[in-house]
Amino acid sequence: MFATRANLLARSNARRLAQLAVPADYPFPVDELLLRTAVDGGDISGQPSEDQASIALALEAIDSALADADALLVSYGIPPEVQTTLLARLSSTVALYYLQGAERMTSDVQAAYDAVLELLDKYRKGALPGLVPADPDDASLGGEAFIESGRRRYR
Repeated sequence: MFATRANLLARSNARRLAQLAVPADYPFPVDELLLRTAVDGGDISGQPSEDQASIALALEAIDSALADADALLVSYGIPPEVQTTLLARLSSTVALYYLQGAERMTSDVQAAYDAVLELLDKYRKGALPGLVPADPDDASLGGEAFIESGRRRYR
């Protein structure tokens, strides 16, 4: 995965993420920080069962959005094994777009998503090769440099 739940939470905040991820037909947790606790791997078993169910469904929605965002990046030719903070940011932006949904879309989220797609399109066309770091094991990146020039003109 390019981004984790924690990456997504860092790009947003617990309240907004809970509002986007908790299904509308489930009760919103009294304390939206429960989602932060769950994302951080904390124990929420002492919370009311309704809140636990809402958080579990929110985590499923978050994981689904992250998986869809990863699939989008891979579809543009980004190797899935590459991990950079920039790719985590791009994946998080796309996941937030997916969580936002069409009925709650804002111009800011739409613009950020469109910018990611534009960047990925440039990468696919070869205009942005630096998006993915070069593989240090690639033989074509050998440690030797050959410099050639024309005949000397002056003595």
